Amino acid sequence: MSIFEHMRKNNSRELLFFEEQSLKLKAIIAVDSIVLGPANASAKLFHYKNEDDAIADALDIAYYNSLRAALLKRGMGGAAIILIGNPKEVKSEMYFRALGIFLNRWNGKLFMSISKGVSYKDLKYVRKESEYILGMEKAHGGLGQIYVNRAKGMIKGMKAIAKHKLKSGSLKGLKIVVQGVGDLGSQLVRQLIEEGADLTVTDKIYDRIKIVQDRVEDIKIEKPEKIYETKCDIFCSCAAEKMIDTEAVTKLKCKIFTGGTNQPLKKLEDIEILKQNGILYVPGYIINGGDIIQMTNEIEGYKNDKVENELDDIYRIVSDLLEEADTSNTDLCKLAIDKAEEYVTGVSAIKMLR
Repeated sequence: MSIFEHMRKNNSRELLFFEEQSLKLKAIIAVDSIVLGPANASAKLFHYKNEDDAIADALDIAYYNSLRAALLKRGMGGAAIILIGNPKEVKSEMYFRALGIFLNRWNGKLFMSISKGVSYKDLKYVRKESEYILGMEKAHGGLGQIYVNRAKGMIKGMKAIAKHKLKSGSLKGLKIVVQGVGDLGSQLVRQLIEEGADLTVTDKIYDRIKIVQDRVEDIKIEKPEKIYETKCDIFCSCAAEKMIDTEAVTKLKCKIFTGGTNQPLKKLEDIEILKQNGILYVPGYIINGGDIIQMTNEIEGYKNDKVENELDDIYRIVSDLLEEADTSNTDLCKLAIDKAEEYVTGVSAIKMLR
């Protein structure tokens, strides 16, 4: 697929390439939109099979960052920074400081946030050269790790979904599967335990499972290949994007399918299989915007008490979308995307009046 064909898929506007050979730094920067405000550029460091996969990932992440912000009606655009390479081989202080210098060229229109393969230690190196960083730990001037508020927002969203589908205003006692216990999944597990949920978790990396097990003795563990057959109220995917194929979808034995992953389905056509099996599908981008709420408040100079209050917006938005989708007999995913696009179009029209 050509670069422009990739871009047309999500109507993305801008794609840039940045390289510093002496530091083994190869970056792809996708900017989906800055209509609503400066763009949140999730930075992901990964050893891709080829550059084509890296470009596709950059454009998808940028698109979903835009979509999540628009659904929440926040003043933030969407972007992505894809760093190509083996994290064990390319990481260094100068690698990330060079990335900070690149960020400065955008003069505040692009802010970097953390994602897979990038640590808070790495962010501190970027910070030595650039102030355009979001989600820094409190000790370093930020509002804390973004995974905490992303998980908090998901809890709000899951409560709204449970009330709609299961007629339960609480997650207490509900059987919930968490697939993937990395940075986000492990944080979500901690919060679900506090909610009193009956948890089963899985991950392809055993060390992650061991960490969770050490903290919660009675948590249930299932093998990755068997997890889809686990009977539960909510199946929550926090694993890789587009990982769940048609065969796995047919095995699901849940009532609700959601998660922190923006789009876990390999094929969107499989939504029909979920509907036929009576499973309510709520993609991650509808409930996982707690980090967006944190980061927009961080840019505007507000503190965590305001973030905590605004996380309730996720419950309200999810509830409204579910009710409207039912009332109008509209596909939930299409409705959410239409609402987001309508908001961006409205803001764009207003800005033309200036």
